[in-house]
Amino acid sequence: MMLPLARHAGRRALRLASRGLPTRTGKCPAPVATVAPRLARGFCDGSAGGISFRQPEEHVMIRDLAVRFVDDFLMPLEPACLEREASGALLRLTPEESGTLKEKCRELGLWGLDLPEDFGGVDLPNTALVMLDEELGRTITPFTFPPDSPNLHMMMEACNEEQRERYMVPYSKGETVSAIGISEPGAGADPRRMQMKAVKKGDSWVLNGTKIWITRGDVMDHVILMAQADPGDGGPGGITAFFVDAGTPGMTVSKEIKMLGGQVTYELVLEDCKIPAANLLGEIGKGFAPMQTRLTRRRLEMAAWSIGMARRALDMLIEQANQRTLFGSKLADKQAIQWWVADIASKIHATRVMALDCAWKQDNGIDVKTEASMLKFFATEMATDAIDKSMQAWGAMGMTKDMPLHILGTEIRTMRIYDGPSEVHRMVVARSLLKGYWSF
Repeated sequence: MMLPLARHAGRRALRLASRGLPTRTGKCPAPVATVAPRLARGFCDGSAGGISFRQPEEHVMIRDLAVRFVDDFLMPLEPACLEREASGALLRLTPEESGTLKEKCRELGLWGLDLPEDFGGVDLPNTALVMLDEELGRTITPFTFPPDSPNLHMMMEACNEEQRERYMVPYSKGETVSAIGISEPGAGADPRRMQMKAVKKGDSWVLNGTKIWITRGDVMDHVILMAQADPGDGGPGGITAFFVDAGTPGMTVSKEIKMLGGQVTYELVLEDCKIPAANLLGEIGKGFAPMQTRLTRRRLEMAAWSIGMARRALDMLIEQANQRTLFGSKLADKQAIQWWVADIASKIHATRVMALDCAWKQDNGIDVKTEASMLKFFATEMATDAIDKSMQAWGAMGMTKDMPLHILGTEIRTMRIYDGPSEVHRMVVARSLLKGYWSF
């Protein structure tokens, strides 16, 4: 079926990009003479079969539209977000702000960017998505182009037709909020220690256990939970995914957990929580594959955000270096600062190349587990260094809550833990090389 909200989202985005979205400066990009009749998914395909890093023109146009969206609609919300966080409130948009931004996304065609065309989406490849995610990383305003991409990719891979109608379609339209539950109090980076049980009883599954670090646990309409399944017939079990609707008897949001940077997560407890057999997502014992698809998409997303965050930090460092005089000369004239700028810029460039390489391989069906792990820890640690040096250049002013640097700093600190800590990803990379699973 085709969704009414975004049937021609990609074309609309291209039309708007080609004629220019007005900016605060009143400047518009030069008009594009022609628009490709179909969104190309190609990348790194040179005319002679070699490597090319030239993005298709339509992807560049959508990226330019995303740049202006960030500059014109997200950046102006930063002062209000900073004020809320400084007062002890959560770093969240108000319902009015969020609603306005989502409507603007619908209007501009920036909705369902990675949703298949059969469902009314734009069906952009990962090589284009990482460019858009990078731009979102430049701002502390907590917003992503809807719907949230990783859960969508998990649904696209594992949903049957009935589940697509019941869960994926409403989620794609923005009518529902989806959460994910993987980690447990005793099982985070090592999913093999997962203790949540799902036992098959007749036409139902009964779930028992606890999940932790659930984002959007207070507003979710459903959560995708991973559990150790027991089919009850002596057959094989193992890690399996299930849809559990909010309000299902036996599932409670037991705890709110406040995190760094005005963020919040939740703990879920399930006690004899009965769900229909139809809520099984994918196959029994094969939940790790769609979960890995989700994690790979999230790691690409986080790496791209890291690049955007590092760019913002570098821009602020350069601004301070050019305006601040210390001991008779500008910071920009001091070798230490010059080397900071050069090192950060070089690492941003290297990380972007790594992200495009990983995204291209993922688009072409290549296993990128090792590359995604490399990218996850390299990108987040690169951004950590960039933000820290920018804060250092700003001195005491960089420590204030009037500036966005402290939000960037706390966000990137959490990102070095979320979706696998850096140490575990290094372990994955080392094991792949030592066991001969991966090579250059």
